[in-house]
Amino acid sequence: MVVTIIIILLPGIIATVICDQLIVHSKWDSFKFGLYSFVLGVLIYALLQLFFYVGDMFRDSTIVHANWGHLKIWHSAASEKPEIPAMEVVLAVALSTPVALFMSWLVKYKFINKLGQRIGVTYKFGDENLYSYYLNAEEINWIYVRDPVTNLTYQGKVQLFSENDSIQELVLSEVTVFRYEDSEELYSVPTIYLAKETGKFIIEAIPNALLGDRNDKQVAN
Repeated sequence: MVVTIIIILLPGIIATVICDQLIVHSKWDSFKFGLYSFVLGVLIYALLQLFFYVGDMFRDSTIVHANWGHLKIWHSAASEKPEIPAMEVVLAVALSTPVALFMSWLVKYKFINKLGQRIGVTYKFGDENLYSYYLNAEEINWIYVRDPVTNLTYQGKVQLFSENDSIQELVLSEVTVFRYEDSEELYSVPTIYLAKETGKFIIEAIPNALLGDRNDKQVAN
């Protein structure tokens, strides 16, 4: 019985795993992962059902007299002794990747949040924290990372970033290091890894107008 349920939920699990890898978000606990797997799984089977209905409509050439074919998976999910409709599961698994990519695209461009903001029901910007949201913005490319404690300022191009409950990590490329106090250029390195306690980074986006012709070595004002 458990194995049968897992097989039926497999498309949703696959889609959730893909979304988890692609979407910048706060950490999902087991409850959220299970809930998202269920929701995406139902969405995938509903999309598959829609394809079946479209096929029925074209085959019978009319909506009124179409012989609508329902997926067997709906009956299996409600049955005490479910039988696995293998072909339906295979088709749903094939749909899981495009559905996950589409959902990730929606989340990346904040369509749900932007819609909610437009109709005035929310000010929420997304699921991720502000650190990840800020660095993930399309306009954020070259930045200054200022560290008054070490008296250094780093200028570089954002490559990678991550965060957990206690630490924020950041990888920059084409890095120029300045003294924070007087903005004197000290040295340059191809890449640098920075890690600080949460909230210790001071990050500023660099306008294109302040970048040189080669988008590198500029005095950090």
